[in-house]
Amino acid sequence: MIVDFLKSIGIYPINDSFNQNKPEHIDYDLDQESDSEKITLHRDFLKSALEEKNNRLGFIENKTSQIISQTSIVFSLVGLFIPLLINRFENEILLLRVIIIALLVITFILYLLSITNALKNFNVKKFRYPYSNSRNVTNLKDKSKEEFNSELVRDYLYCIDETVRLNNLKGTNLLHAYKSFKLGNYFTGVIVICICSMLLFTVKKTEKSYLTIEQPIEIKYLDSLLNKNKSILVITEDIVKTDTINKNK
Repeated sequence: MIVDFLKSIGIYPINDSFNQNKPEHIDYDLDQESDSEKITLHRDFLKSALEEKNNRLGFIENKTSQIISQTSIVFSLVGLFIPLLINRFENEILLLRVIIIALLVITFILYLLSITNALKNFNVKKFRYPYSNSRNVTNLKDKSKEEFNSELVRDYLYCIDETVRLNNLKGTNLLHAYKSFKLGNYFTGVIVICICSMLLFTVKKTEKSYLTIEQPIEIKYLDSLLNKNKSILVITEDIVKTDTINKNK
């Protein structure tokens, strides 16, 4: 069960066992003039089949590029919430913080797996697609038309078999990336639900701020100084004017 799950998200390597019973291109031996019409039909059919395989390759590569870009965007958005979570829930219960951090770690691992599996499809050295040998034109220039078409049919047979094998490998990598991305989205949803629940059912503690004076100033003999001070009479301008008027009278 666990092994199958790990295989489905690309942790276990892919067993390259596609096309075990593929027909061998060397078995095609029609090259007589009497088989000309049949060889031509085979050539046209295989040419259209090869074009379909190439179209499938384009579809796989487009989907691979999309899942890489989407995973990168979601990965970045989830990363933005980490500082906010640390500041908001630093005073909460330890168990809740451990659960949130564990979910974040699992989510990041799944997104990294998605990107890693998708990037496997761009390994040019591993996926070397075959093509028809252009030297057939010069090597078979003195041969008959039937022999040339017969060689072209053999090239198409080999190209189709190898293209199908490589496309299946790329499709498997894309499927692994999709499953990892889907699970990462599920865990992101669980994290959002947990955070919303914590915001709803927990109250942020308000801390009182105190001002501490490191080197306070001490005034000695303050009481004696206050007792020695004499009271001061303050004469305002209105009083002076009133006194002057009374004297004139």
